[in-house]
Amino acid sequence: MSQVRLFIATSLDGFVADSDGDSAWLEPYRRSMFTESGFLDNIGAVILGRRTFQMMQAFGEWPYVDKYAFILTSQEPSGLPLNSFYVTSGIAAAVQAARERTSKDIWVVGGAVTMESALDAGLVDIVEICVVPRLIGSGLSMFNSLKRRQKLEFEGIQAFSDGLVKLRYEVIG
Repeated sequence: MSQVRLFIATSLDGFVADSDGDSAWLEPYRRSMFTESGFLDNIGAVILGRRTFQMMQAFGEWPYVDKYAFILTSQEPSGLPLNSFYVTSGIAAAVQAARERTSKDIWVVGGAVTMESALDAGLVDIVEICVVPRLIGSGLSMFNSLKRRQKLEFEGIQAFSDGLVKLRYEVIG
């Protein structure tokens, strides 16, 4: 069965974006995160919150053309890319819909509320954190309001020549 994965990058001082919500400082590390790590090869579907979906649309080219995408929203968004669906009934329904379409893993892309909802609902199997060798001083934290504690078991570490380090944990219980 497919696994539900959180895969997120953070600065060394614990921020996923700067104070303006910008994450351009991650750009030099995308090759390590996605290509060299082989992460995207194992993903069959992505789950995004509405704001993250809108932000990705603003970038222009849709990055998940070869994946199924499930957008969590209270109303149908406009301009859905091919193989994209909107889900109004919550994160569990989005995970179930993704599992019906792919046997590959499911990536809960974000934002923070979407990731926290997946963790709080006990739907996440794997947490992967890419630690980027940058200190940005202030910004948006990875998680802000988890409703329950999560026990994780360390599964491994992968280091890249650009200084990025990927930590992998299995969610226990």
